[in-house]
Amino acid sequence: MAAYNEEAMRVLQNTKVKKKPVKRRHPFRNFLIFVGVIALIIYGMSTSYFNIKKVKVEGNSYYSDRQIVTMSDAKTGVNIFWGAGDSKIKNRLKKDPYFGDVSINRRLPSTLIIKVEERRQVAAVEYGDKYVVIDTEGIVLRTGKIDPKLTLISGFKITKMEKGEKLEVEEKNTLSKTLKMLSAMEKGDLFFKKVTVEEDEDNRISAYILDSLVVKGKPQIVLERMKSGDLQKVVNKLMKKGDTRATIAVDDNNFITFSPDI
Repeated sequence: MAAYNEEAMRVLQNTKVKKKPVKRRHPFRNFLIFVGVIALIIYGMSTSYFNIKKVKVEGNSYYSDRQIVTMSDAKTGVNIFWGAGDSKIKNRLKKDPYFGDVSINRRLPSTLIIKVEERRQVAAVEYGDKYVVIDTEGIVLRTGKIDPKLTLISGFKITKMEKGEKLEVEEKNTLSKTLKMLSAMEKGDLFFKKVTVEEDEDNRISAYILDSLVVKGKPQIVLERMKSGDLQKVVNKLMKKGDTRATIAVDDNNFITFSPDI
């Protein structure tokens, strides 16, 4: 048995283990393949198949699609990836204060989408023979002599009005609260055609639903009564009775009273 083991050991020691040859890999082959694939992708993206054929506009209401495309100077016939000029389109449009934000999207293979967020014009402040149109934050959108058919605001002492910037008035706090009140009109199903700031230390307002139907009080208190729906109930009750000549007073204790006097 010992002799057998010694013989087996000699056989194993004399046996050479054949190793498989190691294939040498080209150190740059994978890199060259990667570069080739990228080059093919770029070549494909650069073909006329991806040229812009249509420019679409989304999110607009004040300006038409055609007006926005003209203002943006977005081009057709250029590559949708390399030639659209996203930053230039955004910069051109943002020069107009109506545009709060602009983004560019692509619908392959050939449609460029300009998505805009417009500031919503909510009121026009009377300034001499002009109207200063502002949004819900008081940003000046435009000025003009033609009635914009918005809620007219009067009685504020304007100190600065620059397009694209906030309207500055002496009664800053009252204007801010008045704009919040006007922003709530659509949700509250109540529209004021005109708002006048009264000349008193509390800067109360007179908000006209009709020329002969007016709501008086502090704008913040009026807003609270709108949100609760109490003011709308009083107005609807008067309308049903045909009482369209009255003053509705909202006091600081949230009581609502009305009288036939204007």
